[in-house]
Amino acid sequence: MKETKNTVKILFSIGGILIITIAMTLLIVTLGFFIGLSVSKWQFPAGFILASALYFFIAKAYYKEVATYFKSLLACLAVIVISMVVATSFYDVSYDGQSYHMEEIYQLKKGWNPAKEELPPSVIMALYINHYSKGVEIPQSTLYSLTNRIETGKATNFILLTAAFSLSLSLLLSVNRLSGIKCILISLFAALNPIAVNQLLSTYVDGQIAILLLCFFVVSTWTVRERSNFSFMVLASIIILTANIKFTGLVYIVLFSFAFLAWLALVNYQKLFFRKAFLITLISGMVAVLVVGYSTYVLNTVNYKHPFYPLMGENKVDIMQHNLPPGFGDHNDAGKFFVSLFGHPDNPMVGNGRQIALKIPFTVNKDDVVNSYAIDTRIAGFGAMFSGLVLLSIALIIILLSRYPERWGYKKNWLYIIGLVILSVIIMPESWWARYVPQFWYFPIIVLLISELYIADKCKILKLVMYGCFFIDVSFSLLSFRYNFMMTNLISAQMKKIKDSHQTIAVQWNSSGSNRIRFQENDIPYTEQDLRNKANTEHIICSEAMFLLPSAKTISSNTK
Repeated sequence: MKETKNTVKILFSIGGILIITIAMTLLIVTLGFFIGLSVSKWQFPAGFILASALYFFIAKAYYKEVATYFKSLLACLAVIVISMVVATSFYDVSYDGQSYHMEEIYQLKKGWNPAKEELPPSVIMALYINHYSKGVEIPQSTLYSLTNRIETGKATNFILLTAAFSLSLSLLLSVNRLSGIKCILISLFAALNPIAVNQLLSTYVDGQIAILLLCFFVVSTWTVRERSNFSFMVLASIIILTANIKFTGLVYIVLFSFAFLAWLALVNYQKLFFRKAFLITLISGMVAVLVVGYSTYVLNTVNYKHPFYPLMGENKVDIMQHNLPPGFGDHNDAGKFFVSLFGHPDNPMVGNGRQIALKIPFTVNKDDVVNSYAIDTRIAGFGAMFSGLVLLSIALIIILLSRYPERWGYKKNWLYIIGLVILSVIIMPESWWARYVPQFWYFPIIVLLISELYIADKCKILKLVMYGCFFIDVSFSLLSFRYNFMMTNLISAQMKKIKDSHQTIAVQWNSSGSNRIRFQENDIPYTEQDLRNKANTEHIICSEAMFLLPSAKTISSNTK
């Protein structure tokens, strides 16, 4: 029993320190912007040291034994180092990553201060870089500063994923009503949200929203149970981070924070605790928007009359029209959601010739496997089995409510959480696109957890099928590592071939301007030219960037 309690403490401590490290790094950098400092290599280590110090002094009553503190700290260091090594070993082959996420990381590392100036239009995608949230790219740019390898920035994806798994497992183990295997499986299925998994090796940001919303559910529960200052500090860090990932992150964290406080007020009201929770939530929200989000929400409002500019407000930009799958213009929001949920996983969009095809739940074909690990799958983005999981979840809820009401303790609380997740999906106009509503993955997770807690001896076959469906969808998503590994090898070979030519390479970056960073990191000289309609050109693998192939004869003579 004591060993389990120590494990729970260490797991919660690991998750908390990792999240606070990212939040402290973000806060250090953004505060520095106000006094003219730019991104530098000292800021991420400073964030970790500050997180460790806060944990040491604030969480003493929680971890109690110094050994627990050092075990947690060493585990966090190992997670950070391993995450950096893995991230650096893979190229980001995503469209958005190469078009503006990596560009933003690069500009931040090179000294851009978004609180003081806007990037000029000559910078590719400057409109979005200037006005979108920067809560992911800023910590990633500090990691880039540490190694001078831009791919290192993706380590924050792995760091936060590990934090989510650790926090989830700590909570389930502490309940002491599930077997260790089930605790691990449910925690893994929750953390390995397909949106997060498919984006692990990219600089896309939706996966971090998925991970942090999971952390919010877990830590808010821990806060009510433990009422420790450390859990409140982790919760505040989650609010600050989530609000600054992207515009939808702010909407979701406001909704979930309000729902958390409403639940405390209506169901679990205790004056002193509610006041503390309210103040911490309010203060962290203000820090998130007015301090960390100054360069986005404040400046957008002051200069462009809307915090979500350029997607809203005057002269707003429509980014959805060219992203809509064929035929979606004829459906309302509910119709789009239904078609996407019950379709074959695919990525149809204007101009690529793909068409939407509905599928029978629980069936899989070869294309489903291939399309399940795409970074931003538009149709059935949670995987081929997710429609079946939703149907099974609805069936389980009906069974729980009708047959075993007396065995489902606290059912109003669970219904409240399920209703909150569903509400967060309904309020999103483009809920058909899974990466815009990554929290919907937790709907069947929550239902499965409820059934395991309150009717463990019933509906065993139904729950077994759910475990199988989760396993299949997560496994298909993890194939993204295999795909990226192959693409990384191809890009590495391409870079080597170019470098071995010992020539100045003619390039045209198009929308993939961040590929110049790869040339710089490989010490490849280049000159920008218009290469349209020129012979002997080649695209950099998985990008729109082009280069003029070096002469094979020159390569041969230079390598002798």
